[in-house]
Amino acid sequence: MNAVNEQSLSLVEQHFMAMGTLVLVTIPIEDESLRAQADGAIAEVRKLLQEFGRDGWAWGSGALAGFNRSLGEGRRALVPPVLKPLFARAWDIYQASGGLFEPRIGALVRLWGFDDMARLRSAPPDAVEVHRLLTQMHGAPAYHGEDFYGPAPDVVWDLGAIGKGYIVDLALDWLHRRGFGNAIINAGGNVAARGTRRDRPWHIGIRDPRLSAELPQLLAALDVQDESVITHGDDQRYFEHDGQRYAHLLHPHSGTPVHGLRSLTVVHADGTLADAGGAALFVAGLEGWPQLARQLGIQQVLAVADDGTVWVSEPLAARIQAAAGLSVKVVRQGASD
Repeated sequence: MNAVNEQSLSLVEQHFMAMGTLVLVTIPIEDESLRAQADGAIAEVRKLLQEFGRDGWAWGSGALAGFNRSLGEGRRALVPPVLKPLFARAWDIYQASGGLFEPRIGALVRLWGFDDMARLRSAPPDAVEVHRLLTQMHGAPAYHGEDFYGPAPDVVWDLGAIGKGYIVDLALDWLHRRGFGNAIINAGGNVAARGTRRDRPWHIGIRDPRLSAELPQLLAALDVQDESVITHGDDQRYFEHDGQRYAHLLHPHSGTPVHGLRSLTVVHADGTLADAGGAALFVAGLEGWPQLARQLGIQQVLAVADDGTVWVSEPLAARIQAAAGLSVKVVRQGASD
């Protein structure tokens, strides 16, 4: 997604790296005397997101990585207090999605090389190892809010498909408490907005996932206020082998990359649900996402099939401005209820 703003507005903006992606925070101000205060508030948001990027990453030196190392050593692991609310939300969405959102899939993510761009594979991993890790994951304990989890050998919790939506919502709430109720955060294309840009909604573009960042093309645009617009796609981390594209979203039932969709975008007031729920809808695929969207309480969805066909749930179709010449198929059942 791209945040589109009028040049005439007085905006305070900062770009920085966090959570492995480029983040842009924008606050409109009515008075230039507020610029220093807004800059300071964004600096605190930067710290929050960067700390989360360390503590919420499944590998490295942060809190979640330490938790996963304890599991790998065969011990019960203390759920990091800073992440405990997110663990609870992750498990709630796991249950609500029938396991299509799976926070314990990290060992398989790493096996496929999708944990780090530097480790991308050129061919799929050994099927026997995929099956072994899949069996370990499916046999791992459930999580019901306890302080400790495990033991769960060869199981790695990965919050990558839920974390941005969660922490960006927290950051916007933090800005609101400090007097900046109008703000927008773009975290690597995942956008969340609060309030307005003066008296108008924020204008957000949903880009074509198969075009480069240098030559983006918008599929559609829409006005948002107090909502998140989050896309999962196959354009960020993938490799190709024997003419087949293998992207980073894995199916929890097979342990292999999902096929059928190029991207799926969710618009929702709850960024955590938009993020994790969107991942589950992507896994459900072209045939399954409408029913699962209804099940999760997600009404606004845009899905791009492998053949380029764009499908949009009826409530979102009523809001978007589709790109010129783009043919959109409206889904009137499932996600539209």
